[in-house]
This record gives sequence, C-alpha cells and structure tokens, in this order.
Amino acid sequence: MNKFINNFEFNDKNYNYYNLKKIIENYPELESLPYTLKILLEQNIRNTNKNEINDVINIFINRSSLNQIKLYSNRIIMNELNSVPVLLDFNCMNEHIHKINNNTELINPKVMIDVVVDNFDKNEQKNKERYTFLKYIGNKYKNISIIPPNKNIISQVNLEYLSTVVSLCHSDNKDILCPEVLVGTDSHSTMINSLGMLGLNIGRIEIQAAILDSFISIDFPSIIGVEIKGSLGQGTSFKDVFFELKNILINSRINGKIVEFYGDGLKNISLEDRTVLSNLVLQCKGKCGYFPVDKNTIFFIEQTRGVNATLIKTYYEKQGLFLTDKIMKYDEYLELDLSLVKPILIALKPIDEEISANVLTSKLKTFKKGSFVQDNDIVLAIIDICDNKTNPSLLIQASLVAKKACEIGIGINKNINRYIIFDSLIQKQFLEKLDLLKYMEKLGFKIVKKEDVKLNESISLDIEKFNLNVSSLFSSDKNIKNQINNLSKSNWMTSPALIIAYTLKGNINFDITKENIIQDLYLGDIWPSMNEVNEYLEKIDYSMYKDLYKNIFEGDEYWKTLEYEDFSSYMYDKNSTYISKIDIFDIKNLEKIDIKNAKIVALLDDNITTEDISPLGNITSYSPCALFLKSFGLRPDEFDTYENRHANALVMIRSILSNIKLQNRIVSPKEGGYTKDFQTSEIISIYDFSLRMKADNTPLIIFAGNRFGRGKINDWSVKGLKILGVKVIVAKSFSKKYKNDLIKLGILPLEFIDDDIDSLKLKGFEIINIKSNKIIVNDKIDLEIIKDNNSKVITVQSKLDNPMEVEYYKNGGIMEYLLKDIIK
Repeated sequence: MNKFINNFEFNDKNYNYYNLKKIIENYPELESLPYTLKILLEQNIRNTNKNEINDVINIFINRSSLNQIKLYSNRIIMNELNSVPVLLDFNCMNEHIHKINNNTELINPKVMIDVVVDNFDKNEQKNKERYTFLKYIGNKYKNISIIPPNKNIISQVNLEYLSTVVSLCHSDNKDILCPEVLVGTDSHSTMINSLGMLGLNIGRIEIQAAILDSFISIDFPSIIGVEIKGSLGQGTSFKDVFFELKNILINSRINGKIVEFYGDGLKNISLEDRTVLSNLVLQCKGKCGYFPVDKNTIFFIEQTRGVNATLIKTYYEKQGLFLTDKIMKYDEYLELDLSLVKPILIALKPIDEEISANVLTSKLKTFKKGSFVQDNDIVLAIIDICDNKTNPSLLIQASLVAKKACEIGIGINKNINRYIIFDSLIQKQFLEKLDLLKYMEKLGFKIVKKEDVKLNESISLDIEKFNLNVSSLFSSDKNIKNQINNLSKSNWMTSPALIIAYTLKGNINFDITKENIIQDLYLGDIWPSMNEVNEYLEKIDYSMYKDLYKNIFEGDEYWKTLEYEDFSSYMYDKNSTYISKIDIFDIKNLEKIDIKNAKIVALLDDNITTEDISPLGNITSYSPCALFLKSFGLRPDEFDTYENRHANALVMIRSILSNIKLQNRIVSPKEGGYTKDFQTSEIISIYDFSLRMKADNTPLIIFAGNRFGRGKINDWSVKGLKILGVKVIVAKSFSKKYKNDLIKLGILPLEFIDDDIDSLKLKGFEIINIKSNKIIVNDKIDLEIIKDNNSKVITVQSKLDNPMEVEYYKNGGIMEYLLKDIIK
C-alpha cells in the first residue's frame, strides 16, 4: 500500500496522504469518478489489506449497485433525541463487559462523537433526566463531546464550528491526512455536504457499530450530477431556486441516490444557500446532496473559524477533489439554469400550489371593496427566516430592495402590518453590522415574536363587514398556522425581497415582473443584482462567530447546576420515566442453527411497517405504555411521544406490536397488540405473552407476508423484537434495510420459497423447529411445522446474504461480533 502514499510540505510540516492522482495513473478508468466516489475510493484503499486492493479498484471501476463498499467515518454527530438511546446502550454494553470480565477498564468510542443538545424543549423533567445522563457520559468517556444547551447555540454548530473538512488518521504506521467523513442520525449530518465533506444519515443500529468499528457497509451508490448554470435574473431569489430544484428532483426519482452539484453557476450560490439545497435532497429522499470544495468553501471556513484554510485547499487540489470545470461521469445528468428560474408564490392551502408571479392575476377571482381595504390588498407581511438560520443572502437581497425604496422615497401603506421574526439573533447581527436593518425598519417592519403578530383592528372589522378576500405574505411556512390570521383568506409564501416589493404596491393584483409598482417605478429599478448581494456577503464580519462559540462547552445556567453521582456505573433512577435500561447484549458462538419448540407470536399480512412494529407519535391513553406511565403517577397530557421515550426501554418494550390497528391473524377479527396463549386459551397482550415464554426459555417466531419492515428506519422495531424473545421472522419478502438491521441484532430472517401463511394453513398454535448443521451465505434451510402431532417440513431461504452477515449472526449481532475481539 505504501506505493500510493505521498507527502507534501506545508508551513514547514510534512503531511502524508494516499495520493488519488497516483492511483488514477495506475488505473485511468477511475479518472472520471464523481467527487463523492473519489472520497469513498480514498478511504476504502486506505483501509484495505494490500491483497484485496485489486478487488476494491474493480468495484469502483465497475460501479455496480450489487457490490458493497465500506464507509469509514472520522466523526459521528447526533442531536440529543437520538444520542441518549445510543449512548445508553453503549454505556450498558460497558457495564455488561465489566460484569463478565470483572474489570473496570472502559471501552471508549473509536471515533469522535459530537452530541448537540438543543434547548427548545420546555419539559423540565425530560431535560433533567436526559441532561444529567449526557453530562455523566461526556465526563466518563474519551472521544465523546457534549455541546450543552446554550442561549446562543444554533443548529448550524456542526457547519460553522465543529467540522474540520480534513482529518488526521493512522494508517501503515503513519499519520495520514484524509477527507473528513461524517455519519449521523439527523439533518446535521447531511447539511455538512454543502461544505465539501461527505456526510450521511444512518440509523441508530449502524451508529452503534460505527462507534466501535468506524465503518459501515453500504451498497455502491448511484450518483446524479446536477449542473448549475447561469445567474439569477430580475425578481428571482434563492427561494425560487429552492422550489425549481425541488420540482426537478421530485420528477427525477432520486430515491437513495447521491446528488452531486457541479458547474460554473456554483459560484453564484453561497455556502449558506448550499446547506438548504443539501437538506432539500434529503427531503426528496436522496442519500445526500454534495457540493465539491471550491473558493466559496474556503472563504466560509476561513471566515467562520478565523483560520487560514490554505492547507485544506492544497490537500483537496492535490487529490483532484477541488472543483474544476471537468465534467465527471455520472449515472444520470440533470440541469438547473439559474437564469431561467422565475419568481413564484406558493398559495398556502391544504395542498400548496406554486404560481408564477407573472400569471398570479389570472388566479384572482373577486374584487369587492371595503371602507379601508379591498379584495387582493395585502394586510399582513411577515419576513420569517426561522428555516434559514444563518442564511444571509435572502436577508441581504430583501434589505437592498428596502434600501433602494427608501432612497427613492417611497413607503408602505399603513394598512399593512409588517413584521420580521428572527429565530436566531445572528441574522439580526448580520444586518446591523452591514448597516442594512435600518432600511427595513424605515419601511415599518417591526422585529417581533411569533405571538405578537396581529392585524389592525379597523382592518379586521372592515374585512368581516364586507367579507373581503385579502392577502397575507410570508417568507416561510414554518409555524405558519400560528401566524395566519383567520381573517386572511389568501396566504402566500415567497421570498423576503419579493414581499417588500409587493408591499410597496400594496396588493397582488398586478404582474410584478412587467407592470409598474408606483408611477414610473418598476421591479427592475429596485431589484439588486447578484453581484450587489455577493459584495455585501463578502463584507460580513464573521468575527461574531468567535463570540457565538467561545463558551460553547459551558452551557446555560440550568446545565451548569445539574449534578450526578460520579460512580463507575451510572446510578439509574428507578422512578425515571425517560431513561431506563435493558441489557440486550448476548455474545454467542453459533456454528449451526438449532431453534427448538418455538411458538408463533404473530401471523401478519403484507406491508407491515416499522411503525406497525414500534409506534411513533403520541402515546395514546389506553395503550400498554400509557398504563405503565400511569403507574408512575403521570397524567395523559404527560405521556409525551414514543420518540421522546426511546431511551426508556421499559416503556418501549411495552409498545412493540401494540399498534391498535395491528391485525394478528391468530386473534382475528380482534385488532391490536394481542395474541393467544394456546396452553391457557387466553387472549393476552403480545408483551405479556412474551414474558410467559421468556420464563420458560421458549423462543418466539413471527410469520408474515410481503415487504415486512418497510417504512422509516426505527431501531426499536428491531431491538424491541429481540427483547421480546423473537429469534426468527419468516416472510414472503423483507424491506432490505430492515432485513439488514434484523441480522445486526441477531434475529434470523428467512423467506418463504413456495409456501406462505395461507398455503400452510397456519393458525398460531403450531410448534416450529428450525435446524441446520451449518451457517452459510444464501443457504436453504428446513423448517419443521408440528401441528396436531403431525409434522411437515418446508424449505425456506436464509437471508444471510454475505459473509459479514453470517459472522454477525453467528456472534449474536453486530455489536456482539465487534465486542468479541475487544473482550479478548
């Protein structure tokens, strides 16, 4: 492997790196790989045994989705909601090992973990239980960094502070410079793709594996190239780009694919705008939206971190990872021409409707008049930038429209109530330091909180008296229900700059792209060019980031006062309703399959989703979880959601297969989380049945139809079945992701070949035996069904699809597989 290692000198220091250009010299077919695949190529070669290097190279040359590659993360990021269940299991794992090894040596994460704790939740009990646990974990383990709640912290902490873009790793007994690659459980992880880093969202089961092993297996990804051309024209803003790209991505079916942006037009998209587009790709079900490192990236890093980023630029240029005008070989090609983007408004209805500004008047149907206002007059204008936290370009564009209006000497009709809602003070600071906020204030825009939004009383009475169809303008649909006044029948979402332009006219009954706003004043007279916006972007004093993050690890006063017992084991509060543990680690050494006298817990139909197995949303009043929480004295309004209780194993285990609409054929036509104990002829909850079977060491099995486990990734939909004692699931087919997760937790997935529940006439009282003298890839296994003293053997297909999955299953799951060597 040393033949690919090169070094370069920078500031009198020597840096080693795996030279992608040298690899491509040896294998020219790799030259046109997209940027994301080159990042994956570098880390796969860096972490591959030299005897397997040709196999890796061939996989990247062939680019077949049937092959798997490894994703190695340098860092893991989680929000508080996802981190607590993961770190709880990690801490329980350590306690489990201490118990069987009788020592107190800690197993620390192999990669850096950043946990960002928000401060939006006002539930004091929840915060106390979670925060105390996180504070303990952050002090106990190396490589776990807790970013506590802080009044100045914003969701972009990963983008603006934590990420380094390059990392130092160890390979071939050398310190190696390499691209920073991130995995996480929420939007923090994919937002970072706007910074030229590769970040992917993965489930909590995979996160636990990455903590110990630092890699996960992924199918070789398809890459869609989106070429960005041109520059925005008059009347258009980045808001319009967002909706244009959204339509392109939805129509292109990007499910599970990486979207990579390239082209000359990228220089016209600020890094803050790129974060929004990266998240949009995720919303449209893509894997991630990646922007290669370019001048905008380097500028942003230097400004937010206050550092010289020349080393980063040098490394990415040497690796061929810095944006060039060369077109890579993509699996699909799309195009977004910024010059063709048109200004649009979104009619906010039960089903939102996009309407181009130039045809808006054709959508207006009534023209009644009142004493003060008339149909289609604007009565409310709100610039709400809550969903664009630190994205200054939209605000600068709007402020420049206001500036030109003020300089010309035009104002806004007093009948229009005008508000600005800042979710983070940093946007206000941007505008103040650029001396732009004053222009919006001169036009009468007041800085308020959401709850202070209202209409003038006289206008409200006029609307009611004459039944007028007036309009409200919004720049965001976040929390829109709280902002819309019931008297406003027409509600429109558009860019902040276009909101100001419309309010200067006072109504929406004109073509703003062609008709005059006032006398000889047209939109083009007040609309700033992209060059003007970019000039102000470059003037931004990013030193405010230094103040924003200087006390990032201190936390607010509440965090500082929290205390915990600093023992080797965490002191769990038996009265806690948000945190409790169940030890699920069970290290095995299987060489054959021998499941005897298993009982059927459920016979399920097609399309069982992860939410059918482990519910989401509010905990309903008469569910098993609700009854458990009532025993702690909680009222129904204190039950909270299943998601917020994910760190309480005692709550979650009662939720498994408890969906009120679940149809278990064993107890049909009764619906809900029930089964039958054929020994006593009782119909009881699945949870209670599993307790009985556990007491007798009786394994459980589930039979199901097609597409078992489809839907959202939900670790409890697998972990819960394991705790219940389910050893095997036999289905007509599985969701691939769910099947993989079953194996990672040691549950055997089997598929029917020629049979199904109906052909076998299963009723639920049958006894099942499964036996195989070997555990191999894609094996066909005999399954014995004992019914009324008669025995029938059918052949089913093992879904252990590769050698790695075989190893996971033999050891009881992926964590057990990884722990086995650690314990030795």
